[in-house]
Amino acid sequence: MALTTEDMKATTGFFVDILGMPLVHAMKVPVGLGTGPNNRGNPPYEEIRHYFFDMGNDSLLAFFEIPKGAEPAANRNAIGGMQHVAFVVTEKRFYEIKQRFKDNGIDYNGPTPQLPGLIGIYFYDPNGIRMEMACQPVDAETPDVMKCNTQARAVARAEPETLTDDGAWIDSMLKNLKDE
Repeated sequence: MALTTEDMKATTGFFVDILGMPLVHAMKVPVGLGTGPNNRGNPPYEEIRHYFFDMGNDSLLAFFEIPKGAEPAANRNAIGGMQHVAFVVTEKRFYEIKQRFKDNGIDYNGPTPQLPGLIGIYFYDPNGIRMEMACQPVDAETPDVMKCNTQARAVARAEPETLTDDGAWIDSMLKNLKDE
């Protein structure tokens, strides 16, 4: 996942010190990859910072630093926008992060019940990006959110049926769910 920031120092401090996501790679995008013919989807600015943080589970969270004032703030509820980013963490990590929020005066909402057995804390990063840390306490130190929240095919089917009466399409969308 790649997000944007106007303040890489504040973003780095928040993700490393508060959320505990280690910085694992820091670079400037090479000349020509911002506005040149070799741009492969990077923001259209030359030599901007691009930092990578370890989210766990062999996944990275990246930030591109956009020049201050060059772009408007995003509307998280706009079509194509990003409503919020959610991370699943262990119960221990969940409560460690909650304590860091308290210790550092960071506003948050929660813990709030989410899906069956899943709780979350909502907060904003220094860029105004809404985020969520979630955990399933019953899983303790071995998160298994997918297994505990995956619906049976028959239960899940009711919602896609409100989109279309194309049974073949619905069946293809639900093919990985079990009958039970």
